[in-house]
Amino acid sequence: MTKKIHFGWFTEYGPIGWDHPDAQGDWRQPEPYQQMAQLCEKGCFDFALFADHLGITSSFQGSMENYVKYGLNGVNHDSTLLCTMVAAATKHLGVGTTVSTMLTPPYSLARQTASLDHLSKGRVAWNIVTTGNTAGFLNFGAEQPEHDTRYDIAEEYLELCCQLWSSWEPDSIIMDKKTGVFADPDKVHRINFEGKYYKSQGPLNVTPSPQGRPTLIQAGSSERGKDFAAKWADAVIVGMHYLEDMKAYYEDMKARVVKFGRDPEQFKVFFIVKPVLGQTEELVNRKLDALDHPPESAIHAALSALSSRMNYDLSQFNIDEPLPPMDEKQIQGGQTTLSRFYTSGRRPTLREVAAEEAAGNKGGIAGTPEQVADRLQHIMETVGGDGFVVRVDTHDYAYMKEFVDTVVPILQQRDLMRKEYTGNTLRENLLEF
Repeated sequence: MTKKIHFGWFTEYGPIGWDHPDAQGDWRQPEPYQQMAQLCEKGCFDFALFADHLGITSSFQGSMENYVKYGLNGVNHDSTLLCTMVAAATKHLGVGTTVSTMLTPPYSLARQTASLDHLSKGRVAWNIVTTGNTAGFLNFGAEQPEHDTRYDIAEEYLELCCQLWSSWEPDSIIMDKKTGVFADPDKVHRINFEGKYYKSQGPLNVTPSPQGRPTLIQAGSSERGKDFAAKWADAVIVGMHYLEDMKAYYEDMKARVVKFGRDPEQFKVFFIVKPVLGQTEELVNRKLDALDHPPESAIHAALSALSSRMNYDLSQFNIDEPLPPMDEKQIQGGQTTLSRFYTSGRRPTLREVAAEEAAGNKGGIAGTPEQVADRLQHIMETVGGDGFVVRVDTHDYAYMKEFVDTVVPILQQRDLMRKEYTGNTLRENLLEF
């Protein structure tokens, strides 16, 4: 019997998809995100996760022109503030904010997420990023360390945050009106943390939150990033195009978790997907054909987005030829952003890569609701678990509604998805199966 499948929704608080023909509502306002989150909750998803960026990059052609022109990654509002609005409109769905370990003081991060965990009644997640975007560092007037050093700093950052979150013992709060005692001083502790990069006296001035600490999500794909995720994260999200790559990544991550002395069942792997869905095969084929022939503007937008993610200018290469071999260690952003396109001897041109990126990471999943459910089930049976995040921009309410109304019921009928929430917190739901 296949384990039940976890699902999340992945988007960002930005204008991505603002020009879609079906785009409705104002992406700057909370309502579109709240409505999508309510759909996800109807489908018993685990969480909604919001990406974030701290600056408008100039990675492509040395200019921010494309990013501003097309409203690409980098034009973002604050994901943590959005999470408060989405949490207020839902009851069970987890809400995940993306915050940088490089450009946010650890005390501020610990305080914000603990506060949000209270406000959401235990539903907050922190998507941990180390920031490969040079523009973010320039905006903060900070130097950008190299890739692996950023993870070294993040290790200490997490150690400090965990000490802050646990600086109040779980039973420290008394709030006895008769005695006037709010909390037991013997159960609230200074931490006097002093590391190579950070110092903090503590304690945190936020009381123990429902989860104790936020659910931790990471997107580690480099060797250093995978070790970091295996040590700290409750869940990892990753984009993989091919089934054999998904299986290899899943097995690798579970083995790394064991290496760090953790239970692999306490660590969940989510693959980013966006199935091409239609009620008939004819409609699916029309959608696939449109995705295979994106307009030139979509190609340039995709190349700009890839360059931003990698912090590496792809405009220097011939778009109609495969990329030459590159040393991933030279890439200071997402080191495996391109390698997932070039596996098992595949050599797509840069234009083909951009077209795939413009279509969304659909993981080869396309078909009628029954066929999509079959494919999702097959992936999980082959890989071993644990779930998917559906990468859908906020404007595409109709897509998410079709997925929740047609695919989710099929998976529920097969006992492959929960039909109701049983946990009180995000972590409890994540660890339910």
